[in-house]
Amino acid sequence: MGRMSSDAAPADSVQFQPERTNVLAAVLMIGISLLIIGSAPLYLFWILLIPLAFLYWVLRARTTVGEDGVDIRYAFRGSRSIGWDKLAGIGFKGARALLTTKDGRTHPMPGISFNSLPELSKASRGRIPDVLTSAREAADDKVTIIRRDGEEILVTKEEYAARQAAREAAEDLPAKDLPDNTDNSRSIQ
Repeated sequence: MGRMSSDAAPADSVQFQPERTNVLAAVLMIGISLLIIGSAPLYLFWILLIPLAFLYWVLRARTTVGEDGVDIRYAFRGSRSIGWDKLAGIGFKGARALLTTKDGRTHPMPGISFNSLPELSKASRGRIPDVLTSAREAADDKVTIIRRDGEEILVTKEEYAARQAAREAAEDLPAKDLPDNTDNSRSIQ
């Protein structure tokens, strides 16, 4: 999930940045790279570029949401500024958040994850809907039924109680239609 901060941004805007714990991962990658490079420095020096590029991305990339729209700063390409009037929506492809404009172009949003939708909605003052919280609230009074085949069904508590009552009633039916299970076996000698 992206970190939310407001440093180096106008007072009415919120910045979402990649998690700063990624810096630790980059330092570990640099340490491992140095161990590998030590075996053949003339041929493997370029391996150090990978964690350094990752570290640069962590420190530079960010998404800023403010009154004028969404400003996206990338690490390895030009920044984008999209006004609220040009925004068509936000979508997710895997772990990547994508901003879609009305002309159909998509722009990755660094620092934004699915779990940051509530903060994103608050920062955009409701212009970007918070479907995560509304879905959680809708599911609060529901019961999940998991069938034997793995299918999950979400029902209200009343529907669940009715299903349980019908199931118990079916189990309590008299067994007159069932074959007699008394032991009528014959022994063969």
